[in-house]
Amino acid sequence: MNLSRQVATGVALLTVFAGSPSHAQPSLRLAESLDRDTETLPLDPREHKAPGAPDASPETERTPGAEQPEALPGPTPEIGPGLVESRTVQSLTLEEAVALAEQNSRLLQNARLRVEVLKAIQREAASTLAPRVVLGANLTYERSPAGELLDRQINNALNDLRNSIDDRITALVPPQFLPLAEREIGLLNSFADRALTNIINRAGLGGLGRSGNLPLSATAAVVYDPDIWGARAAVVQAAELEVQAGELEVARQREDLRLLITAEYYNLQEADALVRIAETALDNALAVLADAQALQRAGVGSRLDVQRAQVLVANIQQGRELAQTFQANSRRRMVQRMGLPMTVTVTAADPVAVAGAWDLSLDDSIMAALQHRQELDELQIQQAVNQRQERLVQAGNRPQLNFFASYSVLNVLNAPFNPGFVDGYAVGGTLLWELYDGGATRARVDRTRLNREILANQLAEVESEIGLQVEVVYNDLQANAANIDTATVNVSEAQEVLRRSRLGFNAGVVTQLEVTTAQTNLTEAETNLVRSILNYNRALAALQRAVNLPER
Repeated sequence: MNLSRQVATGVALLTVFAGSPSHAQPSLRLAESLDRDTETLPLDPREHKAPGAPDASPETERTPGAEQPEALPGPTPEIGPGLVESRTVQSLTLEEAVALAEQNSRLLQNARLRVEVLKAIQREAASTLAPRVVLGANLTYERSPAGELLDRQINNALNDLRNSIDDRITALVPPQFLPLAEREIGLLNSFADRALTNIINRAGLGGLGRSGNLPLSATAAVVYDPDIWGARAAVVQAAELEVQAGELEVARQREDLRLLITAEYYNLQEADALVRIAETALDNALAVLADAQALQRAGVGSRLDVQRAQVLVANIQQGRELAQTFQANSRRRMVQRMGLPMTVTVTAADPVAVAGAWDLSLDDSIMAALQHRQELDELQIQQAVNQRQERLVQAGNRPQLNFFASYSVLNVLNAPFNPGFVDGYAVGGTLLWELYDGGATRARVDRTRLNREILANQLAEVESEIGLQVEVVYNDLQANAANIDTATVNVSEAQEVLRRSRLGFNAGVVTQLEVTTAQTNLTEAETNLVRSILNYNRALAALQRAVNLPER
């Protein structure tokens, strides 16, 4: 046995943990159909359980009296003070994780809020079918430029009159008698002002200037459009359909979120299982190293056997570090997807086991998907909305009729001779018919009909894509079901081979390299079983989302 073969065996073990984890895409995959036909394989969740689960770890046989070797020395990475903080560990089942994600998802909350907005739009559209009642009042103070000009002219006339009276009195009364006639002169000026003011008021000119106008009016009106062509009714129906489409969008986003969280949960389970497998493999490798060291001390083993065991231990330690890194990253992604604080660490409470069986055949699965997928319902709703829009457009160049009735009162509050409030009313209807619009209505009708054809093509395309999605994930499910059976047998055989190799090595009939190889094969078989089960669960979750059967 040379050392290069031993190192190669250890490196093969390291690649088991260093390989990329088998993540399932949270969205449904579109790929070409597989050429082969796969028969349905019934599965019972109780038949298979991953070896990485706490109660399924293979027992490790140790040589009585063998010493437990110390871990190999290695550099310890430095940890900055900001990387260590108090964290809360929360163990969740899959259903609990999905419920928390739905509760904390901002995208889902926004989708629900958009539905409320659409409902408000629908109520606004429905209000256009009812008559409109309008109440109004108006109080205005008016002082026009013409009134201001007349006011100045009146003032000038009064001043001229007073000056004329003063000049006449001065000419008729001697200066020495003016103090005695002052009282009579004032009475004469006052009489002249009142006489001119009365003349202006009787002519109806007093409100134009000095005091202005202060009219008060009030009106009550009722307007009703009978909607004889159903234009506004089409708008209301389209708004109701938009609400239904919004609710379907909420359901679709909820199912997509459930698939995303399910995939992340299975990644977390895979990471936990790989860590447990690595730790179990490390315990077994340390036992092999202890046996090799004991035989060397007894004089029946070689230094080369000890070095091979040390290389195996070192490789498994590196694989464990990679698995722990994958575990830490999976936990952080899970926390982020669920919208939890970064101080929370999530662990998987469910053991790695087959999630269930799929009872429908491929054809039945495709038919069920075509009946229950929200995407198809949304496109059908869009077709119905397009029909309402076409009806609305066609009503645009037809006669439009409405009726109205109004009652009004008016009072000029500062009129010289105020008669009080006066009233009046109006009842009538209007007919508007746009006989020619340059072809705009016809163009809009053509656009809606072309949109109808586009939606029909989209519906056919989506139906084809859904059929392909279901077929792809169905075939993946069957392939992973077969892999579970194969991996289960391989784990049992690898456990038996390792047990016999350990016994033979202790008896001196089996080389230490054969024990190392058996340990590597067992670790790889256990890893393949875990990944086969989780790949099956991922395919099952994707198939459930693709078919979208209603919850029972």
